[in-house]
Amino acid sequence: MLANEKVFKKGGAAMGNWYEQAIIYQIYPKSFKDSNNDGIGDLVGITQKLDYVQNLGANTIWLNPIFVSPQVDNGYDVSNYFAIDPLLGNMNDFKEMVTQIHKRNMHLILDLPINDTSDQHPWFQDAIANKDSIFREYYIWQEKDGQRPNNWGSFFGGSVWAPDPKGGSQYYCHVFDKKMPDLNWQNPEVRKSMADIAKFWVDKGVDGFRLDAFIHIAKANFEQQILNQKEKYPVDSAFYANLPEVKNYLKDFVKAVKAYKPDVFFLGEASSADAYQAAEYTRPSQFGCDMVVTSDNYGEVYPLKDKKLPMFFQPRYLDVKRLKETFSIWEAVLSQTSLPALTWGNHDISRVLDRLHVDESDQDLPKALAACMYLQRGVPIIYYGEEIGMRNLKYKKLKDFHDQRGVDLIQFMQEKGYSDQEIIDLLNQQDEMTARGPFQWQNDKYVGFSTHHPWNWAEHNEVTAAESLRESDGQLEFYKALLKIKASPLFEAGSYLLLDTQPQIYAYERKLNKQRAFVIVNFGTQTVKYRIPTLKVVHTLLSNKASSLVDNVVTIEAHGSIVIEEK
Repeated sequence: MLANEKVFKKGGAAMGNWYEQAIIYQIYPKSFKDSNNDGIGDLVGITQKLDYVQNLGANTIWLNPIFVSPQVDNGYDVSNYFAIDPLLGNMNDFKEMVTQIHKRNMHLILDLPINDTSDQHPWFQDAIANKDSIFREYYIWQEKDGQRPNNWGSFFGGSVWAPDPKGGSQYYCHVFDKKMPDLNWQNPEVRKSMADIAKFWVDKGVDGFRLDAFIHIAKANFEQQILNQKEKYPVDSAFYANLPEVKNYLKDFVKAVKAYKPDVFFLGEASSADAYQAAEYTRPSQFGCDMVVTSDNYGEVYPLKDKKLPMFFQPRYLDVKRLKETFSIWEAVLSQTSLPALTWGNHDISRVLDRLHVDESDQDLPKALAACMYLQRGVPIIYYGEEIGMRNLKYKKLKDFHDQRGVDLIQFMQEKGYSDQEIIDLLNQQDEMTARGPFQWQNDKYVGFSTHHPWNWAEHNEVTAAESLRESDGQLEFYKALLKIKASPLFEAGSYLLLDTQPQIYAYERKLNKQRAFVIVNFGTQTVKYRIPTLKVVHTLLSNKASSLVDNVVTIEAHGSIVIEEK
């Protein structure tokens, strides 16, 4: 069998790879635990808290970038792929962390930015110092009559083309910040070099990689302008996202790493991919990603409250109908190909409870959201602090926002005449930096994260892990029970069927051999009844509100959820 080939059981569940049983806990390293009290989380701090992660029920840790970086984009701008950023520790700290992770029979995934590097990376520095350097071809250089070759716009604002820092007529491509030049994946030496980087970390004990922004590694014809006369540099991802060549470039890279260690896990970040694109990226035997994570699965709608604002900053609401449509399609498309990623968010988006306007007094809806998402067919990815009900940081001043997307929005809204308070309120609701606050370990000055003022600090809600551990019926205990169920064979490998229900009910069946279970969630504001198929011997595995099962009719309260198993 080929290294990337998967054998599927009846019902679509794959077998033979450790990551198909993964329950992933995403840690933003700078914000998890500060061991040396400099205000920045670090690797030693993560090691100190591994028992907490394991006791939650997670068996895999995903770390945001830990490599040496100027931190223009919070570590995604890498200047040295072979060393740990001193802000986070050193290689000895990393080795000890890996040892302790594996000692607990857990796995480690590192975030690996592959679309671009920092402009401080030695490759780029050599490329601009010497136009005959082999590293010149590691990046994308173009010009048209001494000018930018086209009008393509960067995701971070302005043109995707920046002039050669050392002069001349050429421009380099950067679909993100101008200090993050895009790599030329058309060059086989780039693909080999990136594989060598991955193999270096595999030798250090890393079990897998999240491939950041991999969907952008292929670009369209540079001669083609974006036909939009309203903007000087319009953004159109059709020219630099999800192009067919992405798969071909990815294949060489993944195949080289899988040949080195067959069970390395590749989780691709495909934020704009639909189910069909996800299937293409994860098709068995094609040496692509093993799984992709996308922002398409949140079941959100964006009512245009203010047509002057970008879509990303429009208010969002959970739409159960859309959530059903999304997962029925993803299951239909991926059932014989790969596993869906099950998540409510990550570091690139505000926290789910704020994003979906969940009232702070509502103790039931957060549990219902978790039951609905994580017991489906697929791999859960839980963003740190979600399990205790952490919410967005609430900044008080515009100068507190430092991420490029937030800075650009501030300028845009100020030019449109919005007041500072209107801008602050919107950013506190939607900006990604609000989701990167310190983990709230205990109720003290800096929430047990550090004794020093944290690098990212603002007003926050009062939940803590210490308090949550004392609550027998709280959100943390619910997550523990839920993930224990998820780790059972039925919910790991069973088939999945989304059921036809009332509009506000989300219900599905999981089946494995003679075992069968139903997960029923009421997202409505009224108690409802729902009839399930005739069952023999049944018992309730988990519920978060008073509910009953009489003659195969489930009565479930508003924002309630129940998991019923037939033996």
